[in-house]
Amino acid sequence: MEKSKIPYVFLTSHAYSGSTLTSFLLGAHPEIATVGMLTGPAKHLNLTTYRCSCGQLFQEDPFWQAVATKVNEYGISYSLNKHLGTRIELGSNPLARRMRTDSLRSNTLEKIRDWLWFNLWPGHKQAMHRLVRRNETFARAILDISGKPVFLDTSKDPMRIRYLRFSPYIDLYVIHLIRDVRGVVASILSRRDDMSVQQATHHWLIAEHNIRRHLESVPEDRQIEIHYKDVTTHTLETLNPVFTFIGVQPLQEMADFRELDNHILGNKMRKQSTSEIKVDERWRTVLTEKQLELIETMASPKISNWLKTA
Repeated sequence: MEKSKIPYVFLTSHAYSGSTLTSFLLGAHPEIATVGMLTGPAKHLNLTTYRCSCGQLFQEDPFWQAVATKVNEYGISYSLNKHLGTRIELGSNPLARRMRTDSLRSNTLEKIRDWLWFNLWPGHKQAMHRLVRRNETFARAILDISGKPVFLDTSKDPMRIRYLRFSPYIDLYVIHLIRDVRGVVASILSRRDDMSVQQATHHWLIAEHNIRRHLESVPEDRQIEIHYKDVTTHTLETLNPVFTFIGVQPLQEMADFRELDNHILGNKMRKQSTSEIKVDERWRTVLTEKQLELIETMASPKISNWLKTA
């Protein structure tokens, strides 16, 4: 039987931009299925102790057991004692991954890189198509188990925009979630003692640059931009245009996402019990005037240029 295309919504953002909260909120829509990041638990995490947002151990969760069964029915070998294997990366070490699939921060360089690998090494092309098919298969299995028509992936990495489009069965939509650079910097500094304000700001600028250059290849009617502050302060007004964009009905009111049957994979926020939605603006008190001036000096020219070209 010929497979149909699946509506696949991909959310891209910097790592500290509220993607987990947004995945809960979007996933509260009765027509949207999501597990947060389809890349799954990080490779260094122990799957025997890792818990889904529902509270169940990942390997004992009936939902994930059903997904694993369905994935195998689609011809992909998988068991819950393994990571999902859906990260779009090839290469056995960081240098090899950079040469084969990681960001080169240039659309031109990545096009040349992909052409060379695909044409000079057929095995690379086959491996890439297997990875993309694996992502499509997991998304399709999750839709089957949930009984919903639209899949949402919040894995963030903009390189996925480039490679997911290789699948003829993925109907791709992209959400660009943006958080104020000052909030991102404050979040980075609270978690990374080894990073300075300058480094954290540079990290945000690189992420935004990579997202925006990949969006250049996405049709305008297949991409939408939303802001973290709007998601947290005007939730329904911000998300209803997103629902319309991906072809599902707008909502009259937001359900309490903590009361729903969620199976989100991602950061520790997935296990919190509160469903309170509030903007995180701790940067106003944790960043000094000098730090704020440095951030503005570094980020303002880029932001102004992005707004001019939007």
